[in-house]
Amino acid sequence: MEPEAKAEPAKMTVDGDEEAAPGGDASFEARAVAAIIDSFVAGGIFMVIGILSDGLAGMVMIAYLLTRDALPFLEGQSLGKKLMKLRAVSMDGKKLTGDWQASILRNIPIAIPFFGLVEAYILYSRQGREGPLQRLGDEWGKTRVVTVPGPGAL
Repeated sequence: MEPEAKAEPAKMTVDGDEEAAPGGDASFEARAVAAIIDSFVAGGIFMVIGILSDGLAGMVMIAYLLTRDALPFLEGQSLGKKLMKLRAVSMDGKKLTGDWQASILRNIPIAIPFFGLVEAYILYSRQGREGPLQRLGDEWGKTRVVTVPGPGAL
């Protein structure tokens, strides 16, 4: 009797981009670094626009934090995700470009003071579990974060 040939795991594609690893889920560490970069971007936005108006600066900063994964000129990646070669996608692998609802739903927890720490703990504690690595915001927005090989990053 011949041993059964092992089937190659299917590689997930994200709008034509083949992922480097099956499933392509981004690591906790890469997601954490991207979030830190996005925090600095949001702080920079606040400081630059704050010269003109503190109220406007706060609104623009929160708008960036909530919609960063849907901004058309960033192709569905926040600046932090672009630098870390990550992308937030729907559960079926579609980019979030222009999907304002999914972006806002997945990022609401981050806009709540100190809740980002809860989200980081949840994401950290879910490493190695079966299924996609998701925080609460990902579950609410029905999204996941995947790696983007080569083009698609800065």
